[in-house]
Amino acid sequence: MSKELPYLVFSDSEGKIYHHPYLRMLGRSLDRDSLPKPQELISMPKGSSFFYLPGRKPLGFNPATRAIETLEEFNGKPAFAVAAFPIPGYLRLYTPSAEVLSKKILPLWAYTACGFSRGGFYIAAKKVDPRVRQSPRFYDNRLVKQGVKSFLSRNPKNRLYLHLANCAVNYNCLAAKNLFLRRWEAPLPTARSCNAGCLGCLSFQDKGPCASHNRINFGPRVEELSEVMVNHLKVAKEAIVSFGQGCEGEPLLEADIIAKAIVKTRQLTKRGTINMNTNGSLPKKIKLLCESGIDSFRVSLNSPSEKFYNLYFKPRGYRFGDVLKSIAEAKKYKKFVSINLLVFPGFSDSNSQTKTLVKFVRNTGIDMIQWRNLNIDPESYRKLITSENLKPQGVLNLVAAIKKEFPRVKLGYFNLPREQLKSFKNL
Repeated sequence: MSKELPYLVFSDSEGKIYHHPYLRMLGRSLDRDSLPKPQELISMPKGSSFFYLPGRKPLGFNPATRAIETLEEFNGKPAFAVAAFPIPGYLRLYTPSAEVLSKKILPLWAYTACGFSRGGFYIAAKKVDPRVRQSPRFYDNRLVKQGVKSFLSRNPKNRLYLHLANCAVNYNCLAAKNLFLRRWEAPLPTARSCNAGCLGCLSFQDKGPCASHNRINFGPRVEELSEVMVNHLKVAKEAIVSFGQGCEGEPLLEADIIAKAIVKTRQLTKRGTINMNTNGSLPKKIKLLCESGIDSFRVSLNSPSEKFYNLYFKPRGYRFGDVLKSIAEAKKYKKFVSINLLVFPGFSDSNSQTKTLVKFVRNTGIDMIQWRNLNIDPESYRKLITSENLKPQGVLNLVAAIKKEFPRVKLGYFNLPREQLKSFKNL
């Protein structure tokens, strides 16, 4: 099997990537290094990225000795581990195998094991959504900038457009680009604060790596929110507008103004889907939003068990039980509810987590699981959760188990527009 596996990929100190002449790639599942199975490897999707990992030495498998080796240097130069970052729609199956020599925390990305074979790169991942979305080849920045110029000239007093223009042009936010390209899912950042202290928060970090982007620093008015919503919902292809973006806190904290904006918007157009990405912390606000006319919710979880949820989310002023109540409230109003499951290889697919997830899906009656990669330094997360004796079964086995147990539950990566809530087919 080792002869069929891709070769180890590594980097020098300048970020130049090489492949080893005989060492083979490994993958790490929680804290265990192993050879990925052939069905766990795919050609690296176009548009994916590479990262070299400073302070981390790559580990490779030597077929001759059948031993795992640390690659300290190559041709007299220090060697560093390399990770892939797959484009959206792909679920990571292994993190890179590396010896950690530095306490420096890596930035918030989905570090994925990768290798090289037969002239191309391979990654340990699986496509989990049949739709093609958010691939860089669909985002012509010239058209984005033209759209930004047009929108700002026609809506000069709307601060939300100005904020999202910065997200699209400077932060490369694909959702914000959708807005200016008049298609798919567009963002509606609203909340300046949050009632959780997530370890991997993309918009606020008080220590460790810097946040991926700045959080919105003003509270949009009802008129500003509704204007953005109406303009997108009326014309965009498969139109969705979503509260709860990476550049904001928890949108339920702004539910009162959001509810008013939804009511105003629905007076002007019935087209499209209004969604909220949320931590589901405030059940009463879920009720308010349902009555205002929202279509769907996506609730984020790193784990369906309270202990591990608390370790990552660090909830302030709410409990895991409130999340369950929020889901129940949304289902009472017959709203479409997804969970945004932040998957970490070796943890999410452990026996105990799989059993807990099956119980969670059965008890809550959720409609969809969005398999998302947890963007975080793998070593930081391992230290957070390895107090338990977890037995990984493989991420592919986790997905297969859920698909078998709940054939009605939709499995994907992206939020669904209303017209696909019933017709969407799993891979």
